[in-house]
Amino acid sequence: MQGETKAVVIYIIASLFFASFATIFALWPTHNWNNFYNSRPVRGEMGLGRFLIRGTRYVNGRSTPFAYAWRLVNSTHLGRASAWIGYIVHQFGQWIILAQVQQQKKLDNIRWSNDTFNSWNWKMVYLNGFMMLFKLFQTHTTYDGLAIDVSESTAQSSVIAVLVVALLLAIPRRGIAFGKPRNIRFISFKQTLNFIKKYHGYVMSFGTVYNFHYHPAEGTMSHLGGFFYQCLLLWQSTSFYHQSHRNKHWILLLETWVFIHGTLTAILQPGTNWQIFSYGFAIIFLINQIYDTRIPKRYTWILASLYTLFSVAVALGFQQNHAYYKMLFIPVAQYICLFTCIGIGMLTALIFRRLEDRSSFHYLQRIIVIMIYIGLASGVIIGFAIVLGGNLTVYNDY
Repeated sequence: MQGETKAVVIYIIASLFFASFATIFALWPTHNWNNFYNSRPVRGEMGLGRFLIRGTRYVNGRSTPFAYAWRLVNSTHLGRASAWIGYIVHQFGQWIILAQVQQQKKLDNIRWSNDTFNSWNWKMVYLNGFMMLFKLFQTHTTYDGLAIDVSESTAQSSVIAVLVVALLLAIPRRGIAFGKPRNIRFISFKQTLNFIKKYHGYVMSFGTVYNFHYHPAEGTMSHLGGFFYQCLLLWQSTSFYHQSHRNKHWILLLETWVFIHGTLTAILQPGTNWQIFSYGFAIIFLINQIYDTRIPKRYTWILASLYTLFSVAVALGFQQNHAYYKMLFIPVAQYICLFTCIGIGMLTALIFRRLEDRSSFHYLQRIIVIMIYIGLASGVIIGFAIVLGGNLTVYNDY
């Protein structure tokens, strides 16, 4: 077994172990294993069997989407502080390690490894491992995650932002849509893509760490799938400059697991929001991600069958409400963000290339680039949050 394949197997097994352990550890005190299937807890249910949580918010008999149920009715200062301190330590810890390695690469010309982890990989392993244990301890002592202060839609949108960056990075392999175009010859585009390759780790880190600390380590099926996925992403944050980090089959798993997890989670919830996630991520797969496989070139009959099955699924899934526009929310939003990032990046590269001969401009250039980076990332995350949830409300009125 090759080094990168062996590493991927370890990532998957370790992630499944942590997610399963967290689930069992949460359900054990409740003495009610049926809580595993409880996607709509009411006040007094769940909460590890000893915490009073808000449960599902109902208005006129209808539940409110993105009113996160797994939060304490009466939050504590200790709970809020521990959640935010844990997140801040984890977030800035990752960013500092990434910055240190990038500075070291300028001096030592770091090369990609296929066998062993380097020192920076182990630093990230220790940081992520410690914060995973901290998450379990924090949940079982004070319970609340970041959900106490920020909307659930921002947690979901932070992960979708990760997927947008993944679409950008994959353009040379699978194009923008239907395998084309893969080779865009504009110099400003190549400069934009090189910049994204070099600095994508910071926004990816935010999407992963923010989402990880948003939820308490509860014991439902949704939390099991979510923590499994978050652990996979944490392994990806650990493996930079190891060949497993850019293994296209591993990356495809990271991109498509959100379809499985998002679909199951949404179906377990009331209403028809599952149509947004299920069909939306399916469209992204069929027009983009599938081109990381051999199917489009070698097995066109499989591709045609998948399109046919998708059409049948759409007809069946929308036969009650005919709200077909819902399946376009995620793909349209992702592609708007994709083209916006490309456009602003190319424009910035073009302007800077015209001004690069001015030595006094170099320092200002760095500041502008940082501001554009933060602004774009924030805009993508907030924009997706509004598309998904309609607002950024944290519902504390029930």
